[in-house]
Order: sequence, then C-alpha cells, then structure tokens
Amino acid sequence: MLNSTVLNLLGWAISCLSGLIFVTCIAAIGLGEWPQAGAFFVSGCVSGFIAGALIIGFGGRTERLSRLHVSLLLLAVWLVLPAVASLPLYASGSFAGLDQALFEAVSGLTTTGASVLGDLSEVPRTVIFWRALLQWFGGALTLLTAVLVLAPFGVLSTPINITIPGYERDDLAKSVWATGRHILPTYTLLTMICMILLWLTGVPGFDALCLSLSAISTGGFTPGTGNVSQYGSVFCELILAVFMVVGATSVLAHRAALLRVPGTHADNLESWYLAAVVVVAGVALTVLLFVPLGFEGGWEVVRTGLFRAVSLITTTGFDNAPDGAAGVPFAIVLALCSIGGASFSTAGGLKVFRVFSMVTQAHRELKRLIHPRGITKAQSAGKPLDVQIMKTIWSMFFVFLLATGVVSVVLGAEGVAVEQAVIAALSSLSNTGPALQMTEFDVVGQGGGLYGQMSTFPLLVLSAAMILGRIEFVVLLSVALYVLTRR
Repeated sequence: MLNSTVLNLLGWAISCLSGLIFVTCIAAIGLGEWPQAGAFFVSGCVSGFIAGALIIGFGGRTERLSRLHVSLLLLAVWLVLPAVASLPLYASGSFAGLDQALFEAVSGLTTTGASVLGDLSEVPRTVIFWRALLQWFGGALTLLTAVLVLAPFGVLSTPINITIPGYERDDLAKSVWATGRHILPTYTLLTMICMILLWLTGVPGFDALCLSLSAISTGGFTPGTGNVSQYGSVFCELILAVFMVVGATSVLAHRAALLRVPGTHADNLESWYLAAVVVVAGVALTVLLFVPLGFEGGWEVVRTGLFRAVSLITTTGFDNAPDGAAGVPFAIVLALCSIGGASFSTAGGLKVFRVFSMVTQAHRELKRLIHPRGITKAQSAGKPLDVQIMKTIWSMFFVFLLATGVVSVVLGAEGVAVEQAVIAALSSLSNTGPALQMTEFDVVGQGGGLYGQMSTFPLLVLSAAMILGRIEFVVLLSVALYVLTRR
C-alpha cells in the first residue's frame, strides 16, 4: 500500500524535522546546556539516518499517487514525526516516561499546547525551545496538509481556487516544493515580525522567540510557568492577540495581501466572520467578568475578556488573567473551541466556514417550513453551498461529536471528572490543549495539572485525538473504509 514515492516523501519530512533537531542542538550549545546538546545530537543522528535511508532507498523510482496513497502518506507523516520528535524529549530526562514525551511531542506538532510538565522553571531551556519549535513546524505542516491534501480532496468543504505557481493538483511531489516555496516565506516573515515586536515591548529575547513561534502557529506553549500576564505589558498581549488572529486566518489570504494580488482578506468573508465571533465572544466574557467584580476591574476586565476570546476562538489557549480571576464558563469553552479558526490556517476546531454553513442551512430549512415551494439560494462566507459540501460538513460534525463522546468516556473510566473529561477530549480534538486551565475547574498545577497526572493509556488516547483533529476525520475514515472493503 505504501509505494516508493510515499516512502521517499516521508523520508524528506523526517529529514526536515531532523534538521530542526540539529538547530536545537546548536541552541543548546549556545545556552550552555551540554547534556541537552548531546541528547539532541544523538537523536538528530538517528532520525537523520532513518530519513537518509528512505530518501536514498526510494528516491529513484517515481510512482503515481492515488488518493489512497496520499491519505496513507498523510497518516504516516502525522504518526511518524511525533515519534521522532519525542526522542530528544525523552533523552533530555525532563519526562517521567516515553509516554509523556510522546504526548508532549504530539501536542507540539499538532499545535495543541497541552502539557504534562508542571514547573517550567526546572525544565532546561533547550526543551522549552524545542517545544516551541515543534509547534511552529507543526503549524507549517498543517498549512501544507490543508493546501496539498485536504483542499484537493474536498475535505475542507470550502470551494477555493488555489493559485500557486508550480502547483499541480495531480502531482503531489512537485506541489510540495512549489507550495513550500510560496507559503513558508510568508509564514516565516510573520513569525519574525511578531518576535521583533514582542522584544520591543520589553519581553526577553528568548521568551519573545518562543511566544512568537507559539502565537503564529496557534499552539499555546508558554516559555514560563505562569501565563502571559507575567510580562506586565498591555502591548505584549495586544501583539499576541493580533498574531493569534493572523495564525487563525487563511495563509493564502496573507500571501495574497503581501503580494498585492486578488484574494486578500477584503474578499475573504471567512476572516470577517472570525472577527465577528471574536468581538461577540469578547463582549460576553467581559460581561461575565464584570458581574463578580463590577466596575472595580475597569480596563483589566475588558482586556482579559477580549484576550481570552481571541485565545479560545483561535484554538491557541494563551491566558492573561491575573491570579484568582474567574475561569471561563464550561459552555463557552466548548462552543469557542469547537468553532475554531478559518480554513487554510494553523487553527483547529470545526472551522468557521463549516459552522456558518450549518447555520445557513438550518436557516434555509426553517424558511422552507414556511415557504415549502420557495427557492432559496444557499451561500456561506460568500461561497455557494451544494449538497455534496453540506454532506461533508454534517459528516464531519457528527464524527467530531462522536469522537468527543468516546474520548470523554475513556477519560471518565480513568477517574477524570465528567466536565473535565469533556473539556480535555474537546480541547484535544480541536487542538486547544490549554483550554482546560482556563475553565472554572480547580485543576492542580498551572502547566501539567490533569495531563501530568494521567497514566499511559489516557495519554495515548488524547494523543490519538490530537492527531485525529489535525488530519481531519474524513481522511482516516476513508482509509479505514478502504481497508475494510478490501478484506
């Protein structure tokens, strides 16, 4: 089932991650953390050897890739890369076992941001940098996955014309390089701008780098134990909020805006819908904070409410609330994490286009009850909706709810409280790991908390949920259906 082209492309994916491992090794030397440098060097050599074997062994034979092969490649990439990324984490000695290291690696690559680590002051800065770099690389991988696989297969459910020089819908190998050359520079430039702006606000250089890597990838890992309020800067929070929104909106629209070509955010209604949801959610969270504090909270309440709204809707999970502040209500966390960001972004969740499409169809069906013979034109975000698109959207929604229920039951069987199990399941499937720390629950510890107390089985289940949420459910179901029908 895995042909030579699939294995060759998998080797190139591993080689990219191996290169980042060596970059982190150099960073460890610069930080003076020699044991970590050794751990990353050995891990880089092992992963580099595996990548080289796949590239050389399967490099000279180009085979045609069917939809099944592309789906298998997608699964292989998202299953193998976390295993490779966990090697230096485990070798660093910062994790109790390989299961925790694998969970952290999966959380980073899927830009979820859930962590088993508690007090980060005791964690080597090399490990903190590697977690942030994993999120950034995972965000780039998510963008490539969306453009190269999910959109051509119709999984994203959003009609779009991908205009990238060199992009060939029927030739994945060529499209990978063409898409990477045109999208990754935009992604990198936005990251650098975010880092420089954070540094100018007084954030230490190392923290600014890690925060920028997390913000643009909508990841959620922080370089310190506390939340972003520890920096005491309104401008820092404003910059993070802006770039979380940037990460949660279409990279194709960003690229078009930078090149001054048609297709910018002015023409992309999905970006405006996302902004509208952020404003409405921000007002709601601000009002809920005003209820217990009154006007004594002042600007701090408004700031916290808006920042939390941006953080949840973009599936990042940063928090800026001071100690003792009320958590976000359970229902609001569920709703905002489920909606997620825009298509062709690094955000998770169901995506804004799908949610508004379901609302549009629901409104259309209600109008039919009043005017059964009326003809109603169905559009969402300025794009036409046909029967096939709506079938895909409702299938995704059903599987999303089913998967949330299954994972919640598994966590409940492990002794996790019902509401915490639901939030943990939903935040994993929507790739919003830190959402658990923003709720009204009394979760032990700021960083590790509930995740750090879990045994191997629930950690593996949540890791699978994070990968499932990132690759989209339809891809896995199509592969599973093919395997079952072949038997």
